[in-house]
Amino acid sequence: MARVPPTPYAGWSAYVRAVIPGLALCLVLGGLAKWLDDALIPDSLFVFNYVLLAIVLGLLVRNASPFSLDIFEPGFAFASRTCLFVGVVLLGAQLNLAEVFSIGSTAILMVTLSITFCILICGWFAKRAWGAERLGHLVGVGIGVCGVSAILATAPAIKAREKEIVTAIGAALLTDVVVLVSLPVLGHALGWGDMLAGFIAGIVPSNTAQCIAVGYAYSEGAGAIGTIVKSARNATMPLVILVLTYVYTRRGLPVGEEVRLRLLWARFPKFIVGLLLAATLATAGLLSAPTVALAGSLSTWFFVTCFVGIGAGIRFGDLRGQDLAVMGLGFPMTLILWGYVYLVSRLVLVF
Repeated sequence: MARVPPTPYAGWSAYVRAVIPGLALCLVLGGLAKWLDDALIPDSLFVFNYVLLAIVLGLLVRNASPFSLDIFEPGFAFASRTCLFVGVVLLGAQLNLAEVFSIGSTAILMVTLSITFCILICGWFAKRAWGAERLGHLVGVGIGVCGVSAILATAPAIKAREKEIVTAIGAALLTDVVVLVSLPVLGHALGWGDMLAGFIAGIVPSNTAQCIAVGYAYSEGAGAIGTIVKSARNATMPLVILVLTYVYTRRGLPVGEEVRLRLLWARFPKFIVGLLLAATLATAGLLSAPTVALAGSLSTWFFVTCFVGIGAGIRFGDLRGQDLAVMGLGFPMTLILWGYVYLVSRLVLVF
């Protein structure tokens, strides 16, 4: 288990003093990213949101600064890890586990299969094409579950690096651009009903906000259905992380060794327990609406600070053509998911 505070520091006071400069810089740049998003970027260009802006600002600090960044390094590391953990726990307050069962058994099966397909196909293809199965799994989790949030929550479980996180986020955002532009036009041209359009909106885009935007861009009814279906996807995130933790723990063992409960617990990201606890409290109605709203607002601030720290951990020289190619995985996965939802809907459900 990692020592807290880290070994180089004599105590908490020394650690806090070391962290403050970099953390403060990440927080300021995160606030700038949110301001730019709110003040200058129209909702129609949602891909250029505070997530991307914060990462870009972090990249610029790392790669364009003429000065030494040594004084900021501990804060960058704190932002990209600890702020991530706190943000994920607070995210749990916005998950209602009961909504998984509110959309019917067929819809639950559709969501489960779509998530499984995304993870397996992306992992298999990335391994065959670039020898990067872990990155493929991270992209699959982002596209299949809930975009940026799922990527951030899963990354520690599979020991993903900052560059892999940024690549997976890029794939999720690019996927959503395709769907937002094409779904309303195609749906109206083919005469889709609200139910079919809602299921496609809830399953095909990556991030929650984009799913809702796609649904409501089609119609009010499709937006409401898409929101419920997407909530079911979000609620599967802890289970997906548990499964991937098991898989990657098993791969790291010597031949003949088996995964034991104690070892699995040691490898499991403990902050996911906090997420589950917060989600359970929210599902049981023990969190008031203002509390849930506050948790959502705080999680956004922790995440945007984390995004700056992630960007600040990457040098432009580390980004290669392969990373851009992996981002492109989102496009074929979008088409596969689209065809899957459409065929299952036509064969099993009456829309």
